Amino acid sequence: MAIAGRDLVRWSNLHERRSSSVFTRPLAIVAALGAAFAGWVAWRAHASYDAGSHAWLAGTCVAFMITFMRVPFHLYWRADAALLAQLPIAGESLLAAALYRCVRSAITTTLIVAIGAAPLFDHSVELAVRHLALGGALGITAALLIPAVALFGAQLVALSASEAVAQLRATTGVDATAKPPTPNTALLGALPGFASTGVFVAILLLTSWLTGGTPSAPPVVTLGILVGVSVLAILATRSGTPRVMGTILRDVSALDRQRLATLEIRPPTGIERMIAALIGDAALAYSKDARLMRRRYPMAFALGAFAFLVLAIIGFKQPVDPMPWLVAILVTMTAYGIAVGGRLHHPPIELIRLSHSLPISTAARRRAKLAWIIGWWTIFVLAPGLFAALRQTLPIEGVALVGAATLVVIGCSGLRHLTR
Repeated sequence: MAIAGRDLVRWSNLHERRSSSVFTRPLAIVAALGAAFAGWVAWRAHASYDAGSHAWLAGTCVAFMITFMRVPFHLYWRADAALLAQLPIAGESLLAAALYRCVRSAITTTLIVAIGAAPLFDHSVELAVRHLALGGALGITAALLIPAVALFGAQLVALSASEAVAQLRATTGVDATAKPPTPNTALLGALPGFASTGVFVAILLLTSWLTGGTPSAPPVVTLGILVGVSVLAILATRSGTPRVMGTILRDVSALDRQRLATLEIRPPTGIERMIAALIGDAALAYSKDARLMRRRYPMAFALGAFAFLVLAIIGFKQPVDPMPWLVAILVTMTAYGIAVGGRLHHPPIELIRLSHSLPISTAARRRAKLAWIIGWWTIFVLAPGLFAALRQTLPIEGVALVGAATLVVIGCSGLRHLTR
């Protein structure tokens, strides 16, 4: 008997309710984050409507950036992906459950930014409605376009992985030197990242429209194109993906856990080699961490590149009110920096038993991990953040903000290393 998509969704929801607390359920998250967002927008709107609008736009971009980044984890980077692929579940049901998770996440984020726009109605109902329209368009892209692009990339990777395994089996015992093609796992992050960048560029062209000015692109046409492309993309996905959804879950989860014979682990970059030369006996452990982090967590570099780009644009353009963007980017990157620092201590980056068996001291391993987080933060946040702050009319507040965020990330990471 085949399992219907609605049954799989119902069982998934039941499991989540049983394994989560009241405070981590969607309604509680929407209420808490929406109220906090609205409070920040209201505080900024007391100065001027433009300041409130800029604060809302900055927070909305960050919120949907995180939602976009979470899409692969709703689709195939899940703890139960390999298990689901082995069960007798039709691809249509697997796809329906995955898309349901994406739609639910998009609705949650859209409700949060809609609550955040509530203070803007006190100034102008018409302009506030424009904010809601923009937030709704972003919600549709998060629910439809980004999942479609992510699934397309996963199809390419899964098919190339299957071909690699087939060729490996065919050449075993015939030509030991033959190497099967390596699955291009970079597509798993590159394609959704490219699509996300295009969406945000289109949204930023409408910044002045939110405050009653003349936008750089026609608003109705721009939002209509985003919605139309999202609908067409998901329709195309629904027609072809169910046939290979099981393969996607099986092969992508296998690549994620490095179970296949062909791995895409590249040597350290020039910057990584330079950092390794400065940390003495921790260089070997650092090189291992750097290569595996680049292979296992490409989102750390995609998010870092996005933050670098936004901070660089702030520095070059010198907007009248840069503080909302600085706050939004630095708060997000500080939270993510602390989280990604913790991943350095868990499989597949760090295998505790294996590490203890190697002639590398515990202090050297700790220093290697601290060097990685400092290098990542310096390249993607500290350098462009200081540039953006120093380019403003009043740099003291911006410099203090960047410095405080740096101390929090390095302090939390250092404390984590010392307590292990």
